[in-house]
Amino acid sequence: MFTRKTRLLTMVLSILALSGCASGFKATYDHDPGHDFSGYKTFAWISEHPMIIGETNRIPNPLLETRIMQAIEDGMVTRGFSKAGASEAADFVLSFTVGSREEIRVDSYPATYSGYGYPRGWGWGGPYYGMGTETTVRQYQKGMLALDVFDASEHRPVFHAVATKSITESDRKKLDETVQAAVDAILEGFPPQ
Repeated sequence: MFTRKTRLLTMVLSILALSGCASGFKATYDHDPGHDFSGYKTFAWISEHPMIIGETNRIPNPLLETRIMQAIEDGMVTRGFSKAGASEAADFVLSFTVGSREEIRVDSYPATYSGYGYPRGWGWGGPYYGMGTETTVRQYQKGMLALDVFDASEHRPVFHAVATKSITESDRKKLDETVQAAVDAILEGFPPQ
């Protein structure tokens, strides 16, 4: 028998688990497996304006750069890194790319009789072949944020991560939360273990 405390704890843990999945960003990571990240203490931006505009079908929001920079800086500090005053004084430097594109998803499935659940033309006396199909087409925008980490002394890339998600109207209205969710997904893999 569950006690009231057990039920409350279960409910809180379920909410936390769902909120962790709510961002919807999927991240992929790549890094130089021979590179030692353990000596990294300080970071800087590769330039004053580190945002690169990737493939996109929309005019990029110039205010994104500052939001993304701040979210990445906060994430790096949370992971124990300090921001250096200049790229020459840093152990690693950062740049990021933003982009989006329209995508189309087409789904086809056998048409069904209303209320019966059997494919059209299938059943008593109906042909077993030549069933009709129903097709749905959905157009959506896929957003992307990529982070690149370069070793400052060797002047070469050592880490790359990309977070992608189908962008909704809610994501556009809550831009700070969307940026934070993308950055969190990316930084989950840095430094590589």
